[in-house]
Amino acid sequence: MNFNYYDLPSDLQSYLASRFESYGLDPALAYDSLLPLEVKSQGAEAIEEFMRNKHISHIYPQSIYPEMTDNLNNIFLEDPLANLSRGSQIATHDEIQAARIDNISDSFDGDFNDNSILDGFEYLFGA
Repeated sequence: MNFNYYDLPSDLQSYLASRFESYGLDPALAYDSLLPLEVKSQGAEAIEEFMRNKHISHIYPQSIYPEMTDNLNNIFLEDPLANLSRGSQIATHDEIQAARIDNISDSFDGDFNDNSILDGFEYLFGA
């Protein structure tokens, strides 16, 4: 099942819109461009879980390049720790590729914080 943005439940559309529009991005275009097919094919719950565990990161940081904040070519999704650790440094090609590989991996294993424990189990059982 590969959801088109407009086929998603309205509450998920609203959530995604709030995330993407805060950077001046069209939510449907950002959804189509940024979310891996592996995530979209798993349905609405997987899409929401994925996005709740990812930062909308900028290759060229907003603090130094505010004119690029809403440029979709300047955006990628990545783990919060990686984004926060980089601070105002320009993301390298290797960091962007690592984020893309991690996103696909997360779509299969559900281990968003990469501690080898599925995050759903951590949430349910407090592991």
